[in-house]
Amino acid sequence: MKKSLIIGIFMLMSMCASAQMVAVKTDAVKDLAMIPNLGVDLVVGAKHTLGLQLFGTGNCWGNKVETIGLSPRFRYWISGRPFTQVFLGVNAQVANYNIEWSNWKYQGNSVAAGLEVGYAFNLSQRFNIELSGGTDLMYFSHKEYRVRDNYFNYGEKANANGTIFCPRLEVSFVYVIR
Repeated sequence: MKKSLIIGIFMLMSMCASAQMVAVKTDAVKDLAMIPNLGVDLVVGAKHTLGLQLFGTGNCWGNKVETIGLSPRFRYWISGRPFTQVFLGVNAQVANYNIEWSNWKYQGNSVAAGLEVGYAFNLSQRFNIELSGGTDLMYFSHKEYRVRDNYFNYGEKANANGTIFCPRLEVSFVYVIR
């Protein structure tokens, strides 16, 4: 169900982009953290782009970490041309995670929103490298369990809720389709 929904969103975005410029990207920082990701950006105005990034992982750095998430974003390109030079952006993120760490298991969700600033280096007509950084305010909620205990017995702790201030750093490789 989740996979078909995500594929449907990407197909809908590509159908709406019949006359616009479309770019496909991947974030190398997430790739180094063993979190595969894929993003699509559409030009929606003379100086504006709208993007969606999908990311997820099964096991990260040998730990039992499962996560899947979506990150929509809106960017304003100060230089006047999309995918060229300086941009300012607003982004959000929703994710579901299931982490097994030490003797504890954490199952929950997170929601984040933030601002970013960046620069796109044009390597050729089709290839770019984007450097961006910013901050997000993230809210998370999860349940904690002991790994080998019966969940319905004494293993469940109270829900953990919180808000954290997260820095965001991205180095993206971009291919402009048209």
